[in-house]
Amino acid sequence: MTMTIEAKRRAVFTVLQETLQGDGLWRAMWRWQNHYAQKSQFELNGFLSDCKDIPEVANNRSQLYRQLIGILMDDGARLKPDPMDEMLKYQSAQQRSGSLDEMELFPAQDWTDVYEVVLTTLFGQLRSDTARVVKRYAMEQSLRHSISQELAYSFNLWGDDKHPLVLGDSALVDLKRLLNFIYIGVCECLGPVDADRILSLSIRSAAEVNRNAATDPRQLLEK
Repeated sequence: MTMTIEAKRRAVFTVLQETLQGDGLWRAMWRWQNHYAQKSQFELNGFLSDCKDIPEVANNRSQLYRQLIGILMDDGARLKPDPMDEMLKYQSAQQRSGSLDEMELFPAQDWTDVYEVVLTTLFGQLRSDTARVVKRYAMEQSLRHSISQELAYSFNLWGDDKHPLVLGDSALVDLKRLLNFIYIGVCECLGPVDADRILSLSIRSAAEVNRNAATDPRQLLEK
């Protein structure tokens, strides 16, 4: 039976969290996410071998292998909730401290599709006059705070059929900052309650169509 990536991630987490804790647990989860999430759920030897520098894995490899096989063949009733939120928090904290190694980092990603869904959903909930005010505010703040010129230019042109959003290699930090300026603009116009509702719906809409954990739209809300 083919499992979804989320179900596989929950299964791996359910087993690992019984043996690993803290840094070792999240390092192992990110290695699985980056290198094995798209593969068969039963490609476990390579995954456990990649984690041999984590003592709890090296010392319990046979046991972990048996437990993983067992839970992957189970009916799913024992699975823990999806750990992605906690994984993102760990990654964000590690990035801030500068202590991530390359196996815990997402490779460079093109956020264009996800970001366009977020923006289209968000601005689609605004009246045209409000949308213009919000966009103008976000542009002013982007230029004032030195957001990537390419990103600011693409956002400025975006919004009509002639100019699709093109992000290329825009840094995630700039995408977060631009979205935050947009959110503040909505707050200024509609208040924080409506702004929170609109932003939450926009992120959920993007999450529903996104198929790549590396561009999980929830990362756009991480501080």
